[in-house]
Amino acid sequence: MEHADRIKTNAETLRSLMAKRLGLKRGSLSRRLIKARRRLPAGVRRDIGVIAEAENMAANPKLALRLDADATHGAYDRASTHLKAIDVADRRKGIALSILGSMAFNILAVIVLLIIVLRWRGLV
Repeated sequence: MEHADRIKTNAETLRSLMAKRLGLKRGSLSRRLIKARRRLPAGVRRDIGVIAEAENMAANPKLALRLDADATHGAYDRASTHLKAIDVADRRKGIALSILGSMAFNILAVIVLLIIVLRWRGLV
């Protein structure tokens, strides 16, 4: 039963890390995993899925006996390491720079097209 308690605390830790680092504040661990989609690498998604499945199995005493302690602990270590490495401020800066870059490209494209049309009509 000690292993089942550790799985529950690990799952709770992953839920809090996902809330802080990814902004996923509602739902179970599996629901948050579905919402995270492409924000997490495939390996980390798989590891969090292992922990979510282990948490469901730990709720049943007979199924809790079938859990592999080493596999769940390794999955927790890999997932928590990745989630702790996410820099929220850097993600926000990256999103802002991406939006500004696409806007700058669009403005540049419109100006170039305007010059081409004016040149074609003989106005420049």
